[in-house]
Amino acid sequence: MVEFLYHNKGDGTFEEVGLISGVAVDSDGRTYAGMGVDFADYNNDGWPDIVVTNLANQRYALYRNNGDGTFTYASHTEGISRITLPHSGWGVRFFDYDTAGWGWSVQWYPGRDPARSKDPANHRCREPPLLARNTGKGFVDVSAESGSVFQQAWVGRGMAIGDLNNDGRLDAVITTNDGPVYLLRNETPPNHWLLLKLVGHKSNRDGIGAEVTVTTSSGQQWATVTTTSSYLSASDKRVHFGLGKENAAQKIEIRWPSGIIQILTAVKADQLLQIDEPLPGNSDKTDVK
Repeated sequence: MVEFLYHNKGDGTFEEVGLISGVAVDSDGRTYAGMGVDFADYNNDGWPDIVVTNLANQRYALYRNNGDGTFTYASHTEGISRITLPHSGWGVRFFDYDTAGWGWSVQWYPGRDPARSKDPANHRCREPPLLARNTGKGFVDVSAESGSVFQQAWVGRGMAIGDLNNDGRLDAVITTNDGPVYLLRNETPPNHWLLLKLVGHKSNRDGIGAEVTVTTSSGQQWATVTTTSSYLSASDKRVHFGLGKENAAQKIEIRWPSGIIQILTAVKADQLLQIDEPLPGNSDKTDVK
């Protein structure tokens, strides 16, 4: 299957740009199955990147955003090829599971349906979830050290991510084919964090599409407000940022879909913060203590 990417022309129409953007095929020009998909800035350069799960022996596709409307197939250079080649995946999500602050640092890959396997000798019917950590120099498989749940083989499908108990650590919910739903509670020792709930007024109520930049003394992180990702799933609309050892954000900048730019300064870490879009004519700068 050829992957598609559509560009909003701003006049109510869209154009397909997958081929010219470099996200339609893999590094060898081959199409692949494609199931789950997510987008986030995994390398903290200000541009959202793309990951797509595939069948075993196809490798998952990681596309690094070049910032000019094109993408580079980065599965080989970032270690994703080596980790995922023997696996088949459905649900997937970038998320900062250890609140370390290195962008959206991790991904989950539940397993596949035995009915779709054409080669039982090379394809497992059930697979445990796979957890890959972004080290800043590539991804490494940390499943074996992340709990007994990663030794359980499921026929995974959708996966949603969110902080279910508001403790600053992102949890996961995974569905299985003709099986139970699994709730995975994150028990990683926490660093500092922020969880932002955006409420639109001129923009849509959920703030979908708002772009958020968080600045600390360690650098910047970027995120887009969305619930869409994974496979037939919707995640928490609140935006989560791991801050590592930083106990405050120097600045939070929000670019609302309405075009309003809102700035918050001196925001203390370790809190769930509701941010309301300012009404037109009000100050676009808000100080939060």
